[in-house]
Amino acid sequence: MRRFDVGVIGVGYWGRKIVDEYGGISGVRVRGVADINERNLEYCRERYGVEILTQDYHELLADSSIIAVNVCVPNALHYQVCRDALEAGKHVLVEKPMTMTSAEGQKLVEIAEERNLTLSVGHIYRFNNALLEVKRLIGERFFGRIFFMNLFWVNLEPPYPDRDVIVDLAPHYFDIINFLLGVWPKKITCVGRPFRRREMEETAYIISELPSGEIASASLSWLAPKKVRQIEIVGERRCCVIDAVAQEVTVYESGYWYKLGIERNNTIRTELLHFIKSIGDPHTETRNSGIVGVKTVEMIEKAKQSMIEGKTVDTYV
Repeated sequence: MRRFDVGVIGVGYWGRKIVDEYGGISGVRVRGVADINERNLEYCRERYGVEILTQDYHELLADSSIIAVNVCVPNALHYQVCRDALEAGKHVLVEKPMTMTSAEGQKLVEIAEERNLTLSVGHIYRFNNALLEVKRLIGERFFGRIFFMNLFWVNLEPPYPDRDVIVDLAPHYFDIINFLLGVWPKKITCVGRPFRRREMEETAYIISELPSGEIASASLSWLAPKKVRQIEIVGERRCCVIDAVAQEVTVYESGYWYKLGIERNNTIRTELLHFIKSIGDPHTETRNSGIVGVKTVEMIEKAKQSMIEGKTVDTYV
């Protein structure tokens, strides 16, 4: 593997994780980080020995030695920062959701294609060994025909001033549907409410009707005291429950439950390795491509439309 110098834009909670994981990848160096908070910059200097520390991310984009950047800034800034990075000739891995609108996401895809650059989106569960194994089993008809899938993504969070629970958690739901089943919803019904504030939903329920008749539901909340990241899949032959954090898959078959032998992996590291490989090999199609990111945002837009209009909406896919 050749030597890669990368930059990280936004080194708060998640950005620091990215810097930390890059430190364990051979042939990759975080040459610079950008953040408006000086304390975050100093943390990266003291903990990771990062050389370039700046409050202006354009300084990283102007550095010719940096070939790729990870964008970990607030959601509303994703589009502008990614666009600036792509136009500066940098490969980009941006956290989910890719952008606030699908039109913005599509524009980024077009810029990346025009400049032959990698544009990946941080749909981290595509790199989770438990989901990878279930995807393989679905492909082998282990469960038979899939009837329905339920996703529970709940925990207790403060009322964030810049986002709602649909924008924050529904990207996982729609992305996991596509990753496991290879389709996008054709109809979406969504109900959501704020409870501790006057607007911006803190709990939402989404039902998706899929092209072959399957149903996929999601319970999303920032108000539940116990953190749960669970997926239930019910098929004609077998069923399973996925604990996406513990990376455990428990199968129900003929009246009995048993666990599959799955080796838990570091999903962030796996995602970063995939990103670096896609840069080094232009023929490698990224598993979490910009196109996937755009479709996910489109589904979020449809869910919001359903909630506002109080009815089921078609996605026209």
